[in-house]
Amino acid sequence: MASNRFFLREGSSSSEETSDDEQQVQVQAAKKGAGKGVAKHTPKPYLEVSEDEEDVKRVVRSEKEKRYEEIEEIIKKIKHAMRIRDIGLVYECYENLIKAFDKARRVLEKDQGIPRPFIKILAQMDDFVNTCWSDREWRETLTKNNSNNLSALRQKIRRYLKQGTLEKEINAYRERPDVADEEVPEREASPAHEGSERDEDEEDAAVVAPAKAKPQEDDDSASSDESWDQTDGESSDSSIDIDAPNEELYKKFLKSDKPEKEKSTKSKDAASTKRVAKQRRAEALTEQLDDDDDDRDGGPRQDVQKLVSFAKDEEITHEAILKKLNEVIAMRGKRGTNRRDQLECLKLLRSYAEKQNLGVGIDIKILLIQIAVSFDYHHKGNECLKPETWTRALEYIEELLTLLTKHEQVQISENISEEAENLKKEPDYRIHGDAITIILKMDEEFTKILQNADAHSQDYVERLKDELRVCSIIDRLKLYLESKANNQVMISSDSEAGTVPLVQAQHLCTAYMCVIEHLYYKYDKTAGKPSVAIIDRLCKFIYAKDTLNRARARASLCHVYHFALHDHYYEARDLMLMCHMQDTIATSDVATQILYNRTIVQLGLCAFRFGAIREAHQALVDMQSGNRAKELLAQGVQMIRNQERTRDQEMKERQRLLPFHMHINLELIECVYLVSAMLIEIPFMASHEYDARKRPISKHFHTQMRQAEKQPVFGPPESMREHVVAASRAMKTGDWSACVNFLINEKMNGKVWNLMPQANEVRKMLIDKIKEESLRTYLFTYATVYDAISMSTLADMFELPVKQVYGIISKMIINEELMASLEEPNQTVVMHHTDPSRTQALSLQLVEKVFQLYEQNEKLVHFRNGEPNFYSRPNQ
Repeated sequence: MASNRFFLREGSSSSEETSDDEQQVQVQAAKKGAGKGVAKHTPKPYLEVSEDEEDVKRVVRSEKEKRYEEIEEIIKKIKHAMRIRDIGLVYECYENLIKAFDKARRVLEKDQGIPRPFIKILAQMDDFVNTCWSDREWRETLTKNNSNNLSALRQKIRRYLKQGTLEKEINAYRERPDVADEEVPEREASPAHEGSERDEDEEDAAVVAPAKAKPQEDDDSASSDESWDQTDGESSDSSIDIDAPNEELYKKFLKSDKPEKEKSTKSKDAASTKRVAKQRRAEALTEQLDDDDDDRDGGPRQDVQKLVSFAKDEEITHEAILKKLNEVIAMRGKRGTNRRDQLECLKLLRSYAEKQNLGVGIDIKILLIQIAVSFDYHHKGNECLKPETWTRALEYIEELLTLLTKHEQVQISENISEEAENLKKEPDYRIHGDAITIILKMDEEFTKILQNADAHSQDYVERLKDELRVCSIIDRLKLYLESKANNQVMISSDSEAGTVPLVQAQHLCTAYMCVIEHLYYKYDKTAGKPSVAIIDRLCKFIYAKDTLNRARARASLCHVYHFALHDHYYEARDLMLMCHMQDTIATSDVATQILYNRTIVQLGLCAFRFGAIREAHQALVDMQSGNRAKELLAQGVQMIRNQERTRDQEMKERQRLLPFHMHINLELIECVYLVSAMLIEIPFMASHEYDARKRPISKHFHTQMRQAEKQPVFGPPESMREHVVAASRAMKTGDWSACVNFLINEKMNGKVWNLMPQANEVRKMLIDKIKEESLRTYLFTYATVYDAISMSTLADMFELPVKQVYGIISKMIINEELMASLEEPNQTVVMHHTDPSRTQALSLQLVEKVFQLYEQNEKLVHFRNGEPNFYSRPNQ
């Protein structure tokens, strides 16, 4: 060891001269190499180790350590989420914590019971949830998802803490809390590694007293850096023990990786925490500014008012107003900009322009900016305008339409560039803007307002009253565009027919589409039903003039929906078949697909009211087959088993939801489908009772029947499904009166039938259909019992006219469903008894099953004996 040049003797120095120059160079090179290794935190050991051996470091941990480490990681995330008040993340981490604790319960029972950190975090979460719940003002600012998460988290924590052993531990902890909660850093004993304990204690200290934790962290890091930041001139030879064994001597030159790893993880956590906190502060500032827009009264601030003020001797002209207007526009979208101040500034500019009589052009220009600023808000997800801002925006739009209607010479278009604007010359005003875009934005905001309102509260009714105002604004725009189009009609020289310009026709189609979408789902109770004629006229104009396939498709679907709603079944069916929407709907956008689903459902309901039972069943079968009617009709977000959605996907689905007043009753749809399936399926089951290969027509109906048969006791029906199942069992025996009583009663009238227009006619039609299908079921079931039966007897049994009974039986004979003949003089049905009896049919089924069993047995015997067959032959 003494002969090695890297280690110097006692009393020697790095600056000491030696007689051997080569030895001096090697010593300096070795010291420089050691300094570089220290700087890079990867010093070279004295004993050389291969790179493969250094990289492969396997750490074997017990199950107890793994479980403890998993719980500690979740606890860290919970503390971080509580610090930034992220309710969604707290709720998610709480669920993960309970799952991790349940996994570790077996290990904990062997060890020490419930660990102290778990008790501690549960108590902290309970206090955190109670604090958030008591802050009513903060709760009102939460989104709907976060509000639901907070209430669910509160209930789950309360329920979980009421467990016997856990409640005692929590009470004991509250009596003697940990010292870390009292801002005194003291570590707890934990079976996990010490680094995680230290991180947890520092994180607790940051939650309780962040100002005290930072200097301590800086001092530790500074001291650790100072211990390693040594220059080449310094000597550390005196601390080296030359007499130490070779295996341990190189360790004195190494620095442990553990503090570096802890330091890197701390820096990453601190950076992510700072980033999240910065985003939270920005969002809070934005929300505060948005709240100040509606809460603050009075005029703008003085510094903002100076932006649009003019000097006493300054002349107020169009150029000066436009200059100030551009300065206000430049403030839009910047952080810290108050929307209320911008609106007040624009209001002052309008007053200046009005005092100086600068004309209508500059007034409309400023008004367009006011409307745009009113719709400027920093929305998150599906948030909407506040009622005051919404009312102010409607007032601005109404004022704009008043000015445009009064001054028809004003040209406003998005095709006019800002350089080509004319705001001075009175007869020919040219303004850059688009009234259609404003109306579409207004309609979109109205939908958001209804989506965010509670559908079962008075607030929704108050918000829905604004629809009259919105529809009046759309009608005024429609009249304005029609007058503009009439003024610009170009009369051809050959005929008197006029043609509307393409741009004006496209604008008219957009306005007509807005009118249609507010009208197509409403039932017109007035005499003559003028809404049908209005929808027909508007849709035909769109078919002829519109160049966009999407608008034409939506117009045709709305047209079919309105026809079906007013019981024009044949017109709705023919139009649906002519537009061929079923061929192209798969490539359409989601909104059009939702409208298509709604139209098909309304067409099925119309077919049922009309008496076309098979058509109604065919229209509704796809909607009810997968139990996804709520999602397909955009009437709610339905959670599907074994399918997870991200927050963005769930938010997009919620943005597609329709307002509550546009919903179609799901119970009505299901009842109509089940009744239609009953009227089709029960006679089919009776005619194919002994057919082993029969296939069900409606799987959903058979599922309901099987579930009802599993019940040990058949009590009086309560729900709608139970009423339909009880009616089906009565129809099987041909008891039509019991079937009618189960389907038409006070409960079913209140739940289903009274929701339909012309409910009395629907009930009458349903009774007639039940009588007819019960007669057919009776003949299928008991045909083998009778040799002949009088039609007058059947008419009396089912309370049908003899002529109708004659027609039903004749149709069954023609379709070869009933093997019988009619004797007209005697009005008697003579059975031919070609169908097997019940005993014969069961015997045939038994023979067929025995034959199948014989074939399977023969194949098994051949396979076991190894007899050659086609597949076992070689070269085949």
